[in-house]
Amino acid sequence: MTPAAAQESTLMHFMRSSPQSLRSNPAMLDDAVTSFYGVPFFSNIGAEAYLPVTWNDVITRNPLNDSLYLNKNLPDKFLNSSDITVDVSYELFSFGKRFNEIHMLSFSLGVKGFGTLDVPKDAVIMLIEGNHPGETLSAHSDVNAALYAEAAVGYSLVMDKYIKIGMRVKYLAGIVGGYGRDMYWNATTDPEDYTLRMTSNGLLQTSMPGKGEKINPFSNSGVGLDAGLYYTSPIRGLDFSVSFIDWGYIQWNSNLHAYQSRITNTEHTYTGLPFTNLRDLDFDAIKDSLKHHFQYKQVDSSSSFASPLPGKIFLGASYNCTKHDKLAFLFSTRALHKFDRTTLSLMYSHTFGETFTVAVGNNFTLSPHLFSPSLGINMRRGKFQWHLIVENLSSVYVKHLRAANIQIGFNIIKF
Repeated sequence: MTPAAAQESTLMHFMRSSPQSLRSNPAMLDDAVTSFYGVPFFSNIGAEAYLPVTWNDVITRNPLNDSLYLNKNLPDKFLNSSDITVDVSYELFSFGKRFNEIHMLSFSLGVKGFGTLDVPKDAVIMLIEGNHPGETLSAHSDVNAALYAEAAVGYSLVMDKYIKIGMRVKYLAGIVGGYGRDMYWNATTDPEDYTLRMTSNGLLQTSMPGKGEKINPFSNSGVGLDAGLYYTSPIRGLDFSVSFIDWGYIQWNSNLHAYQSRITNTEHTYTGLPFTNLRDLDFDAIKDSLKHHFQYKQVDSSSSFASPLPGKIFLGASYNCTKHDKLAFLFSTRALHKFDRTTLSLMYSHTFGETFTVAVGNNFTLSPHLFSPSLGINMRRGKFQWHLIVENLSSVYVKHLRAANIQIGFNIIKF
């Protein structure tokens, strides 16, 4: 199980005076906010990436000649199934206004993208080492990636002094995308003659402009939904929240291309990547080698396909120890095809005066690295508000970088 850092920061979730808290729960925004406007093109910019291994895990250096080599122990660094994930978000502008103290309407327009690739450990072993006598390797993998424009209309309602509900309905326009589910291969090596007997069945569908094709995002339409509930308990200072974010899909209808690998008991040998020294790195040779052994090829595809958004679930609880101090707990999980990338997060924040908040937290996962601290700053001067959040601070050193998450944005807020 791997870290679940995503576009929606765990720290931002509890910064209720910031409009960006609506991104992880459309009912979270503080009732004291009467209107807000995201500064055009700088409303919120976010980027997140997660790798199952670090640079030092992949590369070793020869101290004699300073050459770089692939680490032969690289497969040992992978779990049985690991994810490579990337998320980006660029909010062009946003605004919201409260009516009669209980209704809030909001709108946002932006560009978002995500990519998730399952990397089975057996696939890394096969890629790096090739096949060994008497060995059986098998792998299942999913791929889902999309870049799309998003227009969202939000509404929240204060039902009574305890309960507030909210939702955001989104229209999605796909720009480029790729989707492959339950792709698998199996390879068994004969212990006597070392013959590799391989089977595979995988189909990757894409919407990518080929030669002479143009991108038409309005032909790739989709819908998305966020829904949330915020509960103020009778116990003073104790609050609870639950939300479902990015539940939806995109239907891809243009620039359709498909790639397939289908092998039935083919016999051949594969000895691993055709290089060890990175000076000999040849991407064309790697591509040709993989194409030969896994026999993937482009196939005719005129059928549209649908790809799901990486839906997320958030369960939170917070307690205001004092007027200026808050403790919070957040459970988050990402449900792409299965509930995975689960994280438990703890946060403490302190507000200096009424305008400057500093939050610190940590994301706990079942990965080997339990220490994953985060820092958030939310500052307001007059009606102008600025926020900056950086997560996974323990990975700041590039050679040890495994995950990174940063958000920055500017808003004009009226209380």
